[in-house]
Amino acid sequence: MRIIKVILFVIAMVLILPSCNTLNQSRMLKTPRGYEFTRFPDSTVNKTYQISKDDVLSLRMYSNNGFKPIAIGSTGSGATAAAGARGSLPYKVQSNGKVKIPILGEFKISGISLKEAEVLIEERLSKYYKDPFVILEVMNKRVYLFRGGSSAQVVNLQNDNTTLFEVLASAGGITGGGNAKRIKIIRGDLRNPIVYLIDLSKVESLPSSDLIMQANDIIYIDPVINFATNITGDIASILSLFSSILLVFNLINQS
Repeated sequence: MRIIKVILFVIAMVLILPSCNTLNQSRMLKTPRGYEFTRFPDSTVNKTYQISKDDVLSLRMYSNNGFKPIAIGSTGSGATAAAGARGSLPYKVQSNGKVKIPILGEFKISGISLKEAEVLIEERLSKYYKDPFVILEVMNKRVYLFRGGSSAQVVNLQNDNTTLFEVLASAGGITGGGNAKRIKIIRGDLRNPIVYLIDLSKVESLPSSDLIMQANDIIYIDPVINFATNITGDIASILSLFSSILLVFNLINQS
């Protein structure tokens, strides 16, 4: 009989323990004490956007220095055909850094600026058309903004030199739950990311806001930790846990 009571007690604990909250359970992207953040880049950093893999490019091609649009690949239907008829179609940069365009074939385009890519495409296009003119844009330039652990949104980058300050301004600034002293910028390969830590709580920190955003950057604003509220909630959870334990224990003893 005693063994049955112990088994029932263990089962009850397994069911009760998950209900006990822990401090800051919803907080994301924590860094351990002593974590070495990447040094903030100096003002000599190249601010020209470099095309990278998985970018989606909007390509408009014209002949005779822009007089007539070239509707390459416009044989489809619906929106794609309409875009092609206007001389604009989306092309995705493959994982190997190459893009494949009808007539022009497949060629490497990652690692160069939009202007350099336009010149490259014009050179290839000049084999088939006279005085080609190319306009190239990146359609998927966006960053991911998490504010105070309570809200998130995707912010489209309006130009090649969109800064952190511009992104924050377009998103409505830092909410009351966000910590302006701890803004993390995470970029690059997520398996080995570059992580900057920026403090915008003081006027002296404004140069940090000049950081140029890159496509797919993650901006995470640490939440302000209200220890009093969190600890009170945890204490209440612990007391509730002990009350449940005593209740189960008494029920088992009375059986």
